[in-house]
Amino acid sequence: MNADARAQVLESLTRQVEQLRTSHGWQQWLRVAAQFRTYSLRNQLLIAAQRPDATWVAGYRTWQQLGRQVNRGEHGIAIFAPLLRRERSEADEPQTVLAGFRVVRVFDITQTHGPELPIPTMPTVTDTRSAAGVDNPVLLKRLTAAARVAGLSVETTPNSPDGAHGWYDRETNTITLVTRFSEANQIRTLLHELSHANDAAIADEPRPIRELVAESAAFIVGTGVFGLDMDDASTFYVTSWGAYAALLQDLAEHVHQVSERVEMIVRTAIEVTQ
Repeated sequence: MNADARAQVLESLTRQVEQLRTSHGWQQWLRVAAQFRTYSLRNQLLIAAQRPDATWVAGYRTWQQLGRQVNRGEHGIAIFAPLLRRERSEADEPQTVLAGFRVVRVFDITQTHGPELPIPTMPTVTDTRSAAGVDNPVLLKRLTAAARVAGLSVETTPNSPDGAHGWYDRETNTITLVTRFSEANQIRTLLHELSHANDAAIADEPRPIRELVAESAAFIVGTGVFGLDMDDASTFYVTSWGAYAALLQDLAEHVHQVSERVEMIVRTAIEVTQ
């Protein structure tokens, strides 16, 4: 790996980690994370730093294989790619091991030209939108099925004594949704509580941290998988409780892991219930 290129990428990554301390920086990362959920956290941060409006990235040759060509003069987005090598184990069997990382360049679809490409999406789910947001009884039913397939109980109640939209009880592994709120609200609440259910690692952390992680993971899955409009539920004033950039980087990594678990649950169950 070119030492100068690596240093530049690491400097960009350091700057973007620092940006996580601001509400705007955190939301910017969430939007990128929703689009590039299979990328590592540090590559998500690098994409956010260099091209926050990216929607679909690939390498130069991959775009050519898809029938598109990178526009002349475009500058690629620098990310890290694993450097693998083959070596023999103690049992003299060949195996692939991670030898390090190298800087590679990828390009957003807007930096290319050619025939239109179908953007990979979830299997079609009927979606009804209104001025109040997403109103989707089918999606709510399927997400409820997803939670139950994963071993959680999902119950409903018409009201809550403290005005809560829903909650997760770790002792009984039960999610409760409040039905006086709209189905759109219940969908978002269910994603939020699914995130709590898949985040035992910080169960003893202060509530602001637990809620930040759960709402962030719900945003990534709701926006990235289902295309829900969740911006109004995802304004985070992370600096109000004095978090340091290093802590937020750890939390962002944690959010990334939780969102992957939740996405695995909802994807599997939706395929089963179709």
